[in-house]
Amino acid sequence: MKKWLAMLTALVMLMSVAGALAEVDLSAYVSDPAEKITIAWLAGHDTEPIAEGDTVVKWLEEKFNVTLDMWFLERENYDELLTTRIMGGEIPDVFMLQNATQFSKFVKQGVVMELPLEVVKQCMPEGYAWLIEYDPGCFDNVSYNGKNYGLPRVNGDGYFNYAPFWRADWLKKFGYDNGKVPMTLEECEEVFYHFANDDPDGDGIKNTYALSNTGMNPIFGAFGALPDRWVDDGEGNLVYGAVYPGMKDALALLAKWYKDGLIDPEFITGENQGGYWALSVPFENGQIGFSSSGAYYHLAPDFDGPKNEETGEGGNFQYGRTMRTFASTVGYENMIIGFNPTGPDGKQGGESWGLTTDEAVVFSYKLKDQPAKVARILEMINTIGSDFDTWLKIWNWDLESDQYDYDELLGYVAKEGHERVDEGSHTNMFNTLQNPFFAMKVKPAQYEWAKSLPQFRTGGYSNTMLPITTASMPNYWTSMDTLRQTTYVAIITGEMPVDSFDSFVESWYQMGGKVITEEANEWYHSK
Repeated sequence: MKKWLAMLTALVMLMSVAGALAEVDLSAYVSDPAEKITIAWLAGHDTEPIAEGDTVVKWLEEKFNVTLDMWFLERENYDELLTTRIMGGEIPDVFMLQNATQFSKFVKQGVVMELPLEVVKQCMPEGYAWLIEYDPGCFDNVSYNGKNYGLPRVNGDGYFNYAPFWRADWLKKFGYDNGKVPMTLEECEEVFYHFANDDPDGDGIKNTYALSNTGMNPIFGAFGALPDRWVDDGEGNLVYGAVYPGMKDALALLAKWYKDGLIDPEFITGENQGGYWALSVPFENGQIGFSSSGAYYHLAPDFDGPKNEETGEGGNFQYGRTMRTFASTVGYENMIIGFNPTGPDGKQGGESWGLTTDEAVVFSYKLKDQPAKVARILEMINTIGSDFDTWLKIWNWDLESDQYDYDELLGYVAKEGHERVDEGSHTNMFNTLQNPFFAMKVKPAQYEWAKSLPQFRTGGYSNTMLPITTASMPNYWTSMDTLRQTTYVAIITGEMPVDSFDSFVESWYQMGGKVITEEANEWYHSK
């Protein structure tokens, strides 16, 4: 026994020494500002290539003593184009990955280097500080097997949850006036039956419904989850929403509503049938009176009103594309933003993007032996994301930031007579960290309006609760997700009984859900 204990002690000491030897040499992560370096840059995305000789790019190169080899990839095919170039032996020094699948794939393949948090703290102290202030867990989204592999991209819009909206004129007919809206699932159900049966549009024809597919999200949320994302089960474990126990009760209710004619039978094809993704065609057309098809800024009003052609005033602050579209069809006064209804156990929530996205900014494995270059890139990202004047130049894509006045409604507005030297904006190519505190400064009316409405702060279900792709997901997920979608539709439409949910859960776990859930919780508990 003593011999065994001595061997174990020696092994622990050996492991401690090995760990000490593996510690990061932070003294190597210091760049010489006098040394000019070339950076293959894709630490953001863009809608079009930046023109050669662009003055903002030239300013950045001079400011940081670098030559920028800027990559441009079309957004529609970003993942495929990036993968193709990497497989061909081309890889940028620093690049953005758009989703968890890409992140885990390139980490496991060794395409990206480990980026110890000690290095991040040393090379971009201000950026690290505000990232942690905004979301203390943001670096969880770029960790794998307990190691950090990049920089997280946070999202100021993730501060708010989706909130449903109603036809206010329809609600008024059934007792909801003066800004009142249904608050509980029971109150919603009562109104939904009125919408389907009691001629809310007054045309004398029974041709209206209560809701369609995106309106189902707040209903699922009232039972504790959304079917397409992971949630905490309340005991510190992750469970996929589709198999969360409360979803059976939600499906039973939706199946009842479908049978009773409350749900638009075309819900399977979705509410968006072309055009901007957040629009609801059946809501526009007066087929339904309840939806949840967009984020808070889609529903924002025209804060300074429509443009007055005679005075030139107004029409400058129009972020609510969904609201403006509905206003032109059903009338602005006939829409009201509601609350995600509370369910039988007091739960509520709609979609949420989360404070941190599932995007990641990572470094090429080729930089593993070039710590000074890594330090220079981090210093650039830190300055652009933490120094407001630098950030504002990038945001406006205009070096003359002193030619802008601050307006409490509109943010930073160009002074009369000032025109930008550079046409267009390439903000996202260099706005790597997406500082939400700065974004709030340039969109003050939008953020203050959203903060003033508790509807957008009642809690939501984030699609980044599990921001990585587990090892087994690529093998099983497509077939598992297809099973989820077909089963849910079949139960809602009555093609399958509600009790078939139990066999679905069993099949889902057998098809790979068991091992994936174990992997998800291994990551979740290692944070």
